[in-house]
Amino acid sequence: MNSPDLRTSTPRKHNRTSRQPTARINMRQARNMVDAVAFAREIGTSLNAHVTIHWVGTNVGDDPDGSRFGKVREGYDKWLKRHGHPNGLTAIWVRERLSGGSAEVVHCHMLFHLAHRFFPGRKQIEVVRALERLVDRQGGGNYADYTVKLTFPHDPNGLYLLKGGGPNVWRKFGLPRKWCKLQGLIHGKRCGTTQDIGRAARHGFQTATSCKDY
Repeated sequence: MNSPDLRTSTPRKHNRTSRQPTARINMRQARNMVDAVAFAREIGTSLNAHVTIHWVGTNVGDDPDGSRFGKVREGYDKWLKRHGHPNGLTAIWVRERLSGGSAEVVHCHMLFHLAHRFFPGRKQIEVVRALERLVDRQGGGNYADYTVKLTFPHDPNGLYLLKGGGPNVWRKFGLPRKWCKLQGLIHGKRCGTTQDIGRAARHGFQTATSCKDY
């Protein structure tokens, strides 16, 4: 008797996250991002710059699964390494579908570390142009002046990126009432941090610090 073909007899396992969109940032994700912001400050790479990317301003018009934004982050990581940031991109990020009170295609927020020499004048323009080139490449070009917006928050604590959390997250982290709106259904990964300030990096740093005490 022939053995069964496992390719057809074994049910395929599906990734629940890939099949079903998420409606909000959960508490675990929110804590991870807030802890990442604090850790970045502790190790001397404060997240002091904020970029917003509106995919509606590109020729492709959307980034439904987050793959385009992922490639922008990868490209920007390489650009930073070529321009004096040896560790590349240090950031937290989030994807949303609600902006200005209206549902729309996906847009993204990223709070990241930028060396102070890039803040004034021409150096800051270099940063914006690098981000615009990456978005152009992934979006097939862009035609709007609002597609990429770079700002420098006075208090870059990362809480603005938690506005896509639910009531428990809003209360826990004391978000202003005007921010407290669910930010639409998102397919794919909704939010995250770079590895250098993620859970594993923080745990490794705490373990190494503890060992020095003995």
